[in-house]
Amino acid sequence: MQSKMISDDSQPMPTWRLANLLIFLGFSALALFIGLSGVNQPLFLYINHQHGMLPDRVWEGLNLIAYSRFFILPSTLLLLTITLRRQYIFNVILLIAAYYILFTLLKHVFAVPRPYMVLQAGSFYWLNLFENSVKGAYQSFPSGHCANMAIFAFALNFMFFAQNKFLQFLMLLLVILCGLARICTGWHWPLDVICSGLLGYLLVKLCFILRQPSYCGTK
Repeated sequence: MQSKMISDDSQPMPTWRLANLLIFLGFSALALFIGLSGVNQPLFLYINHQHGMLPDRVWEGLNLIAYSRFFILPSTLLLLTITLRRQYIFNVILLIAAYYILFTLLKHVFAVPRPYMVLQAGSFYWLNLFENSVKGAYQSFPSGHCANMAIFAFALNFMFFAQNKFLQFLMLLLVILCGLARICTGWHWPLDVICSGLLGYLLVKLCFILRQPSYCGTK
């Protein structure tokens, strides 16, 4: 058994794992560049002005399902886990709890003003249907919506799509679309959504690695 483990450790990194690592490092480098270069606001305005790339209904739908207070994505993840992957129920409960605690804490610690508190009215597109713009005025970083979507998508990748690279890509695309929705509707800066996606990914990794044998076996 010991020799087999040593042999396995010496094998080259699988292509899927290398790709995930490169994507993570790429977005991390992008976040670092945005944070250090001062392009956060100009990049927000550029992306926000492209809001017409998709209908408002799409942005509204993404904002709705990813809103953490409605508990749509966490409850869906819990239901899928209980029904199809019951062995991971502890990991999923831990993941959801960690998300709510961590992101609530970070929002209050950083207290970053949202775009509508910084930019002149009329200089950007802002769409609000059900969110409290007064209470959340200084809770821009990190994006709870984007992290909520990232946790949902990457947890599905781990539990259900480990062998399906196309569905993994669709989950990543869903996270990116959610991030764009938060920018295109005027609620978050680019740095907010990128960092939130990265944090969501790390939370999934940390919470699921607690089941080390299953974690290794499903990859």
